[in-house]
Amino acid sequence: MILYGATGFLFNHPTAFSDAPFVSFGASEIRDTPMESLPAPSAIAEQVVQALNERAKEGKPYALVEPEKVKYTRDFAFATVKVDDREVSVLFDVTNPGGTVRSRPAPVAAKVEEKAPFAIGSAKGGATKGGGNRGGGGGGGRGERPAPKGGEKSDAPAAAAPMTGPLALPDPMHERVKAAVPVVLERTGFQGGEVKVSSVPDLSFLMSDGTKTWRVSYNAMEGTVSGASTDAAPPADELSTRRFLTRLHLTHGFPGGQNAKWFWAVIVDAMAFVMVFWGVSGIFMWWQLKATRKLGFVVLLFSVGVATALGLGMHDVLSPR
Repeated sequence: MILYGATGFLFNHPTAFSDAPFVSFGASEIRDTPMESLPAPSAIAEQVVQALNERAKEGKPYALVEPEKVKYTRDFAFATVKVDDREVSVLFDVTNPGGTVRSRPAPVAAKVEEKAPFAIGSAKGGATKGGGNRGGGGGGGRGERPAPKGGEKSDAPAAAAPMTGPLALPDPMHERVKAAVPVVLERTGFQGGEVKVSSVPDLSFLMSDGTKTWRVSYNAMEGTVSGASTDAAPPADELSTRRFLTRLHLTHGFPGGQNAKWFWAVIVDAMAFVMVFWGVSGIFMWWQLKATRKLGFVVLLFSVGVATALGLGMHDVLSPR
């Protein structure tokens, strides 16, 4: 309970026990700057609608609907400044005059990434989507070039050109998934239909070419292979005490094996049970004390009303617009 309470407090107060120097500022620091007086969100929305109407050449004019509901999607605006070996982050509150300034060591820039000589296609569209479903595919030895049209062999060395075409392997995972879905649906009582595999996990592994070690990623659906030298990987960010506690607070779910995270998930379930048990058992204990039933009933009704109103309000805040 103490750990959950402390880590929850850290989330609610981002500047508490900060692992980086920071200061808060208010209206005096932004006086005589463009951030001193921001226009109302509804006024900006009116400008957007007016600009769209000026661009539109045909059709009915656009009109702003429910201007009182116009709002920013976030409460803050951010900016960063690089100063020598440090990175200064400035946060502006767009609803109230003020914000914070935080300084931390600048992240170490990664080395220029060397293009992997065995790369095939690109995860951003270099290969045809779903290319793993297709036959053919390039990919035998390193740097292999497809044979020229007409069946003639090329005299150029094999390593002179990168691989082309998706790399298809026999019985890839997405084909296995596609074949298994109808059987699973039938056995679980759901209606079948056309199956479209959305995604399967990429395969990540280390590979050596005798000179350096590569971190390789293979996408079976796309038939793409990408890689980066392990020498170019940036150093991992230091896990500060504050970051560790906040990440610990967010950790949830049972992993595949029984490790420390699995036992932490057991703790999460135990906490959920204990908190619910405390609430239910407290109501039961209150009911046993006849002298406090009337007052307790009033408090209980008030609590239910406040909790319901707060829940509906938060639902409205968190709902997509």
